[in-house]
Amino acid sequence: MEVETARCRAFAAAVKTGSFSGAADQLNYTTSGVSQLVTALEKDLNLILFRRSRKGVTLTADGERMYPVILNFLRQEERIYQMADEISGVFVGEISIAAYPSICASWLPDMIIRFQKLHPGVSFKINDDGMRRHIIDELHGGQADIGFLSNHHDLMGEWIELEKNPMLALVSLDSPYAQWEAFPLEECGTATMIECVHGKNPDLSYIFAEHQIEPNIVYTTLTSSTATAMASRNMGVFITNELSTHMWDFPVKGLPLDPPQYVELGMAVSPMSYGSPAVKAFVRFFRKEFNDTRDKRS
Repeated sequence: MEVETARCRAFAAAVKTGSFSGAADQLNYTTSGVSQLVTALEKDLNLILFRRSRKGVTLTADGERMYPVILNFLRQEERIYQMADEISGVFVGEISIAAYPSICASWLPDMIIRFQKLHPGVSFKINDDGMRRHIIDELHGGQADIGFLSNHHDLMGEWIELEKNPMLALVSLDSPYAQWEAFPLEECGTATMIECVHGKNPDLSYIFAEHQIEPNIVYTTLTSSTATAMASRNMGVFITNELSTHMWDFPVKGLPLDPPQYVELGMAVSPMSYGSPAVKAFVRFFRKEFNDTRDKRS
């Protein structure tokens, strides 16, 4: 059986856009052309990949199982052209990144600008969803080449530690805690605590579990920006990593925890992306530039 690339591209575009018409716009095909390509792919595989309705298309169970495989197939085809370009001395291609929003805002922009000055043929697709579980799933499924996240020794592929970032307790400038030099971890059991439940912060969960602390969660939010805003209004204490505090300008004081706690931040490279010259070049570039910048700061 021979699977044609055009059929796989039509399938992937339909998944991404949720309709054959959306896929047609993305690929510059006709809607009927996309439909014919997907139908031909289903015939090739002897599987029904989509449920079709007036609202669009959704993946069947078989389609969900095939989707990461087909994405990997398309990415491997791109690797062939990237390798040819590397041999000829030119980097091209797309690098897919999944990362915490704080890293997207703080680390990535300058690095990408500097990298693209060296390799203008490389484009980037960035997912700043922020949920650690989603980042891991995208890395393991091949949808992301590189993940920027915290390490809890549950990652496949290469892990490159970049920084041990301190955890801080954010409190209002009007809070009695603002007079303290540090925030005792044990205080989390009695203080009014604010929790960001978007993906449930595993870094904090590990810390509480290790120290056998049951935090007194009074408020929960979906975003850390809202949690920080609530802390600034003296509604409670919000604990997050120091890097996240660079994203907002709320009137809060960041207290180090006692005992001090850190989260290991870095980048993970998907095993499916080892063969990409563009990915390898960016990983090498980021690692060197980040370390050089850190050395200058210290």
